[in-house]
Formats: sequence, C-alpha cells, structure tokens
Amino acid sequence: MATTSPTTPPRTVQPSSAYSALKRIATVFVLVVMVIDIVLSSVFYRHPVWMINQAMDARLRLAGFHSEYVRVGPYRVHYFVGGKGTPLLLIHGMGARSEDWTPEMPNYAKNGFRVYAIDLLGCGRTDRPDIAYTIGQQVDLIRGFLTAVHVEKADVMGWSMGGWVALEFALQHPERVNRLVAMDSAGLKFTTDLSPDILEPNSVSQLKRLEAVLMAHQYYIPGFVQRDLLRTMESNRTVVHRTLQSLLSEEGDFAGRLGQLQMPLLLVWGQQDELLPPSVGEQMHEAIPQSVLQLYAGCGHMGPATCADRMAPRVIDFLRSQPPMTGGAFHY
Repeated sequence: MATTSPTTPPRTVQPSSAYSALKRIATVFVLVVMVIDIVLSSVFYRHPVWMINQAMDARLRLAGFHSEYVRVGPYRVHYFVGGKGTPLLLIHGMGARSEDWTPEMPNYAKNGFRVYAIDLLGCGRTDRPDIAYTIGQQVDLIRGFLTAVHVEKADVMGWSMGGWVALEFALQHPERVNRLVAMDSAGLKFTTDLSPDILEPNSVSQLKRLEAVLMAHQYYIPGFVQRDLLRTMESNRTVVHRTLQSLLSEEGDFAGRLGQLQMPLLLVWGQQDELLPPSVGEQMHEAIPQSVLQLYAGCGHMGPATCADRMAPRVIDFLRSQPPMTGGAFHY
C-alpha cells in the first residue's frame, strides 16, 4: 500500500530589517520631495519674480561670480564680479539691474575677462538717493566705481540707456576706456510713434504692450507672473519716472560730440528693435568713423539677453582682435 509523504507548507520569506529600513527611507524621501515640490510651486506662484532672481543668482554663482558692495562717495553700490583677465565693465539700461546680463556674463568670464556688472544708482541693490537720475550722475558713478575697485582702464559695454552712459563716460574720460561696445543704445533723437508712457506700465495690458515692443518674438508669460512683475516695477516707479524725465530733457550736442571718440567701438543692434530702431545705430555708425556696426536679424531691444548666444561670441572677437576691428556694417 502506497504511502503519501506529508506536504511541506510553503515557506514565508520575511523581509530583512535592512530592506525594510530602505523601504521606509524611500517612502520618506518621496514624501519630502512631494512637500518640497508643493512648497516651491506655492512660492513660485506667489513670488515668481523672486524665484526667477534666485535662479539667475544661482547661475552666476555656478559660473564663479560673486555679489559684492563698494562705497562710491555717499552711495553703497552693488555689483557682480567674476573671471580673470582684462577688466570689462557692463552697464545695464533704465529700470534694469546687473542680473540682466546673466545670459552673457559667463561667456566673457570664460574668455579672459574680469567682468564687473554694476547696478546703477536707483537700480538693483544699489542705493536709491533722492536725485534726478541724470546721465551725468550715472557717469560720475561709473568713474567713482572704477576707482573704488582699483581699475584704471577697462573695456566698457552698455545696453540701452547704459549705452548712452557708456558713450558719455568715454567722451568725458577717454583715458579710462580701452574698447567700447554700445548695444541698442539710447542717446540720439529720432522720430517714433511710441509714447514715453509705454516705459511706465500700470496694468497687465500696458505691460504686455511694452513686452511686445521690447521682444522680437512673443513668449507666453502667465498672468500671475505679469502681476508680480508689475508689483516689482511699482517699487521702482519713482526712479524710472525721474530717469525718463531726465533723459527726455537732456540738452547739449551729444550727437555732434560722438565723432570725438577715438577708441575702437562696436555698435550691436537687434534688427527688430522697436524701442530704439536700427536707424539710431546707423546714425551713430555714420558719426563715428572707426565704429563697427553689427545688425542681428530676429533680435529686438532685448537682444543682449535673448540673442546672447549669437552676440556674445562676436563681441568677444571684437574685444580680442589685433589689430582692432574698424569700420563696416555687418548683418547676421
């Protein structure tokens, strides 16, 4: 008679304590990531401009730049500095700040320049004194700043109103400028259908109109970002208004003096710039015999930021060329 062996019950495998610990850690990690994501999303929704600024600062830090302050007369002046080599001073435009050069600054620092990006009076983290904010006052700041950071002579680059400041600085202090770059620069009078009020938006619709003028291509910007931009601009409205009034009332023959500039000079312009059209750059080019004019298709007034990958390498070529580039207009 056949006998049947008793069936062995299936063995239950118990997870090891190490596996259990790993599982708990992974669960906690996922929960932490979810919480961080929720918090960051909430912060970005409430303060998107602040979050964008933090991202820009982080990018600059990773590129070796440092945020510094220096005393220039009675004013505490903020600037970014990074790189080693030939001093290169960057001057931003009206209502802007040093961080606006972020798309270009790492390129210059990697190519043999000691880059100084200054916040002008009333802008960024620099003091906001009760003054008129004239071109002359900003020029005096630039002179004092270079002295304060122990730079006797530098390549100087200005964008928009910063171009005007750079050109005026070079006219008043040519011994302190090696080579000069003016990007979509203000300074010359010209005919336009735009009202100065466009530079002082009070509503989202007005801000969108300004963005359309500044940008060659329109980008979708969510409404909550637009509203936060307006709040940020509101905090600097007095400075922008005074600056604009000073620019509109500037007297003197600035255009007639441009021919006095003797240093190598590059004019960089976005071909779709509606705020300061290429005709302004062409007038400057005609007034300064040794100047080189570069016109970039598909770029607007914000070209130094949106077209940095195309502009910066050619700016570096100009600053490094031996002998210096002179004359000619080029389309890219």
